[in-house]
Amino acid sequence: MTAVLVWTGLAVAGLGHALLWLGVANRLHGYGLPRPLVKTIVPVAGIVGIAGIMLLAQRFLTRGDEPFNPFVVHDAVAVYLWICATIGAGAFILKPWVESQRYDRTVLRSWTAARRDVVKALGHRPLRSLKSRLLAALPFNEAMSLSIDRKKLAIPRLPAELEGLTIAHLSDLHMTGDVGREFFDYMVRQVNDLRPDVIAITGDIIEEPECYPWIHESLAKLCAPLGVYFVLGNHDAFIDVRRTLEELKHAGLIHVGARPIRADWNGVPVTLLGNEAPWLPGPKVGELPARRADVEEFRLALVHSPDRIAWGRQVDADLVLAGHTHGGQIQLPILGVVASPSIHGARYACGVFRRGDAVLHVSRGVSGETQLRWRCPPEIALLELTALK
Repeated sequence: MTAVLVWTGLAVAGLGHALLWLGVANRLHGYGLPRPLVKTIVPVAGIVGIAGIMLLAQRFLTRGDEPFNPFVVHDAVAVYLWICATIGAGAFILKPWVESQRYDRTVLRSWTAARRDVVKALGHRPLRSLKSRLLAALPFNEAMSLSIDRKKLAIPRLPAELEGLTIAHLSDLHMTGDVGREFFDYMVRQVNDLRPDVIAITGDIIEEPECYPWIHESLAKLCAPLGVYFVLGNHDAFIDVRRTLEELKHAGLIHVGARPIRADWNGVPVTLLGNEAPWLPGPKVGELPARRADVEEFRLALVHSPDRIAWGRQVDADLVLAGHTHGGQIQLPILGVVASPSIHGARYACGVFRRGDAVLHVSRGVSGETQLRWRCPPEIALLELTALK
């Protein structure tokens, strides 16, 4: 029985080790630290894990007649094992509760999802690299299964004139050239078929210069009577940001990341704001006036990272749209999301949240650098707004 407990403890400690280092990487990424520094976390975690396994194996093989129980040895390894085992055991207790809070049912009034098989629709996998084709062939990989998610969101201060307004929320297109342009052409057709009033793109749009023509060949065809708005993300900063902005604006998209944009929707004054921090300069909101009690208005904030929800509340936004975290791309049974580049870890990896009078919608994203998704399909979200009653 003791041996079973020891080996179970080691397995739980192994899980805790992985979660500990993933948590560190998640949060470092959220602070906008240099990418090479963040990328070193994974190999460091691997080295620590391999060294620990080798040390434990050596102790197991040289234990003699003594029972193998590294948890009772008074050294740094035992302390680390206990820390990791505590984290691993705690995850099984706390993570299911965290996942249960991902969709605030006081705000999310209805939700339907319809899958689109991209490979079947196009007649082939629109993937160029061998790595992506091999990943796409893995069982249950949903990277090429585009989900059309229709969500009705109850907004606390929604003006009556905007009842039923629809916003198509896209995020994390990651135009690298690995996923072919035909994928994005298909995405655009799916969005336009939804006939949204507004389209919002929350960053990580393009990261390879060879894909600049795709902006005009694909994204320029996005149609919404009240406008197509966007902010940039951290991956957009990999190439010439100024040119990217020029190309997107020339294609008819409206940038809200630099300063507030004023608009009139159905007779309602609307302010659109954006925040691309910490990877790009923060917005110049200037002297954004306080709400007037005698005037109904609507404030929509586009941010790349859900970490900017505090800023969204600061500017008194009614609805905050975010991406960046891809929903974790892999959502495990019981544990749910474990990899999420955010200072909050997996808390805002995807979902619908209410913070004060602000509603936050976090997209799972459309694509990514790695074509691997399990229990987390890419998403086009159509958000229908209704008043919170």
